[in-house]
Amino acid sequence: MKIKVHPLFFVAVLCYALFGGVKDYLFAFLSVTIHELSHYAVALIAGAKDLTVRLMPCGAVLSVKGEFSHQGAVLVAGPFSNLALASFTLSACWLVPELYGSFKGFIAANVFLAALNLLPAYPLDGGRLLRFLFPQKWMRTATSAFTLLVGGAALGFFFFAFKLNYLLFAVFMLLSFVASVTGKGNRCKLSDPLYVLARTDEEGRLRPAVVKRGKKTVCRLSPSKIPRLLVAYPPDTPIGVALGRYK
Repeated sequence: MKIKVHPLFFVAVLCYALFGGVKDYLFAFLSVTIHELSHYAVALIAGAKDLTVRLMPCGAVLSVKGEFSHQGAVLVAGPFSNLALASFTLSACWLVPELYGSFKGFIAANVFLAALNLLPAYPLDGGRLLRFLFPQKWMRTATSAFTLLVGGAALGFFFFAFKLNYLLFAVFMLLSFVASVTGKGNRCKLSDPLYVLARTDEEGRLRPAVVKRGKKTVCRLSPSKIPRLLVAYPPDTPIGVALGRYK
């Protein structure tokens, strides 16, 4: 498993430390981390091998490359783990009422996270599950539109309540919407082998490619042009050589 840390993660921790709310943030972050670890455990059982956990300002995000079985089970594992954890903690507080004051924030965070992830917005689990069950273009459009709606609502809540977690979530959703609409480019070098152009997004679609020489962009390849290169030349052919012959 690869672990990466987004630079804004440290900014978020610093902001919470300066302006208060560290306890609530840690409860929320712990809930998100358990959520993603549940995805991770089920994905391993389902046969996934290339897994990356990225620490984000609003928690941890798991990304999986390649094919694996039981994708639906992997997606529902996260919300289920939060509901199970909230139920277990609430049961413990019922047996020992003195604990409730300390853990009510943790219970609320898990219930809220489970409900939030079941919304039909991408890249939340609900949106991913709908795209898995209905891979048609109209479902991608619908879930992307709901992503914009949820991000806008979170931004509105931030201006109303001035809570940092609303702003972080709004930025995350709005950036996800932009990425889903524009498509994340596959950056390559002229010396890279041709097969790197075959990288796909999480839905199995070819990514547009940006070919660079150093920091300078040489050309941009649309997903419709990439298959012609992949079919015309051996997969280990340098991209620069294939482009020179193709032109």
